[in-house]
Amino acid sequence: MEKQISPASTVMIIAALIAGIAVPVALFLYLKKKKHADLKPFLVGWIAFFAVVMVLERLFHTAVLNSPLGPVLNGNLFFYALYGGLIAGLFEELARYFCWSRLLRDHLDEDVNALMYGAGHGGSEMFNLLTVTMASNLVYALTINTSGSSALMNGLSPEQASAVGQIVNTLANTPAYMYLFSILERISALVIQLSLSVLVFYSVKYPDQDRRLLLLSVELHALVDFLSVIFAGTMPIPAAEVLIALMALGTAWFARMIWKNHQTENSTEKRTAEQS
Repeated sequence: MEKQISPASTVMIIAALIAGIAVPVALFLYLKKKKHADLKPFLVGWIAFFAVVMVLERLFHTAVLNSPLGPVLNGNLFFYALYGGLIAGLFEELARYFCWSRLLRDHLDEDVNALMYGAGHGGSEMFNLLTVTMASNLVYALTINTSGSSALMNGLSPEQASAVGQIVNTLANTPAYMYLFSILERISALVIQLSLSVLVFYSVKYPDQDRRLLLLSVELHALVDFLSVIFAGTMPIPAAEVLIALMALGTAWFARMIWKNHQTENSTEKRTAEQS
């Protein structure tokens, strides 16, 4: 029997696809027009995510998961989550540190640039993991509904046909509202990327005071990714996404506290300098 993708699911796929573009663009325009942030941190953040996560980190994962460690990690959710969290924390936070300490040192004067880098880094993540994925899903959905799912199998090997069949089944059996959780997940990730960018920014801007913030950013990133994998593997998706959103809010609260402390210190130093 031929599968069909419901009109509601198709609409939600398109909505998620658009969100992956619209949210980063809206954030960029807000920071650029309203907060007068610089363009370069956004571009560097965007490229850094793609180069480090989509290329280097994936190559690293391929090598590890194809090694003798692969079956151990794939066979144990805890070990897999721990490994994934640590690698993501190290790759992304060290990339963030490299960008600020080597490529963006002339943009450290304006603290809002920390958010602009985060918008680029997190926006690139949102685009690549949401928009690109949903574009692929949309192509599958339109092909299934116009030509039938069997049209996707023509000329494929048994292994390829099996993989495509799994995608078709997933699309056909996923309720339309579940795509809203894909959007929520990416927004939560964007909030976390903005927050961690603030920590690394200050670790570079004030190395004598805040070098510890770099290590903390790695630890927080690893913890968030670790718990996200555990939640996704042990509970329903809606519950997992709500918990991830709460983690994002907690990370944002901590970053805001660090931000406000530095703004207060800067204001105090400025008043002292003016009085003397």
